[in-house]
Amino acid sequence: MKSKRKAIISSAILMATSIISSSAFVKAQDEPNPVKEKFQDDLKAAVMNESITVAQLKEIKENLAILKEAKSERQPGAAVDLMTPYSAVTKIRATMATIKEPDRTTLRQDFQLVMATKQPEPSAEPDTPGKKLGKDIFAAVMHGEPTPPQVQQLQDSLNSLESIKTSGGGMLEKFRAMKTAKSQIEETMNTGSFRPEDKQAVLDDLNNLGGKGGGGGGLRRQGL
Repeated sequence: MKSKRKAIISSAILMATSIISSSAFVKAQDEPNPVKEKFQDDLKAAVMNESITVAQLKEIKENLAILKEAKSERQPGAAVDLMTPYSAVTKIRATMATIKEPDRTTLRQDFQLVMATKQPEPSAEPDTPGKKLGKDIFAAVMHGEPTPPQVQQLQDSLNSLESIKTSGGGMLEKFRAMKTAKSQIEETMNTGSFRPEDKQAVLDDLNNLGGKGGGGGGLRRQGL
């Protein structure tokens, strides 16, 4: 019995180590990061304290794998997908809520801090206002605690802005569509639970996106 328990703990410790080393938070060229190292150490401590189960570790690892595939900068022509990474983060938080105390609080704080310090990969080319808006909304969703309908609304609004590029309507119609999408994003950012700095970044992006006035020429000039 003791040997079986020891084997389970050893397996869980290896899994806890792999969660960080292969997760969305780590790249091969990363310098040592105290935030990530603390998260890994606290996961191992939770295993030793038997506060976390192998099943919970697997659930966290699987959702981190989903999160790793999510990119703040989508491929050209691809639809914006905020719901998939948002769902992964939500499931990780839900799993952590079932971990026994006192490790539950520690790990939830670790995860929140790691998410807050995660930075998007730099672009090869300067971001257009539209691309920057998409990146900042992605970051706001990952760092904040919006509701599923709010995330869906942000996703729909970003896809609406993207569709303006290829829509066959006139400039006035495109201007109205852009104004509606921007208003929806602004309302969601003002009513949702987001970090103040993320909210301000998105609101600044909206101001830089253009769409003011009746001419509609700003749609092209602003790099939507």
